[in-house]
Amino acid sequence: MSRLISLDNLRSGWMRTPNCKCIICEKPLYRRPNELRHVRHVACMSHRNEAQMLSGISEAQYAGLALGRRKGTNNREGYTHKESSKRKISAANHAYWLAHPDLALARGAKVRGALSPHWKGGSSRLNISIRTMTEYRTWAEAVKERDTCCLRCGTTVNLESHHLLEFAALLVEYGVKNREDARACHALWDVSNGRTLCERCHNNEHGRVHVSHGAGRRFVPKVPTPRPSMAGSANPNWKGGLVTVQCQTCGGDFLRKSSVAPKSKFCSNRCRR
Repeated sequence: MSRLISLDNLRSGWMRTPNCKCIICEKPLYRRPNELRHVRHVACMSHRNEAQMLSGISEAQYAGLALGRRKGTNNREGYTHKESSKRKISAANHAYWLAHPDLALARGAKVRGALSPHWKGGSSRLNISIRTMTEYRTWAEAVKERDTCCLRCGTTVNLESHHLLEFAALLVEYGVKNREDARACHALWDVSNGRTLCERCHNNEHGRVHVSHGAGRRFVPKVPTPRPSMAGSANPNWKGGLVTVQCQTCGGDFLRKSSVAPKSKFCSNRCRR
């Protein structure tokens, strides 16, 4: 049998003594101690949404939380990991794949080449593709660790690894056609074929223009290749531009794009009404 709440019960202390207040309307409330430890702002049922916004959650995050309460949706939608959590997750993933190299290679084989969702028909150059390999980065770091400074000017900042024999020439000489051939070619990873240069000296070595940019920052601008104008009729998507259309109400002429001109009958909303 359900127990009815009477005035006598209220006066005798049957209801628990309030131990906090609503942050919005200051209504006396009772919350369990463990609830008070895990919430930032206490609120009554009428002001839960306002208190949720005061706790530092953005509107987009709160919308994600509301969506996550629906059945079949992600209840973490709208939340982002803390930087410390991101570092822990990254370190755990890195340690796992280092401990299981066979699984890492098998996983990479499933999304390599034409199986990759970013595959564009092999349009990227082989030279650029090989420079993104782990073997290439290991070679470059080994060259810089051996020399420790720029061998031309002696600086120790903005160091880069320079090939004595051009990298592209080695690819042609040893018949490297893909990344697997590059991985098996020991001449590409010969540390004696490299020397350490700073960014400025490396650019000068290749005869590239060097331009100062900002305080202590330098970059090598790429000379833009002149391109034909794509404006107007030179654009392959050109459909004739603006054409003159006669209004069916007032008889006046007005301009519309050629793609929508057949559907345009009125020059203004007044003529349409």
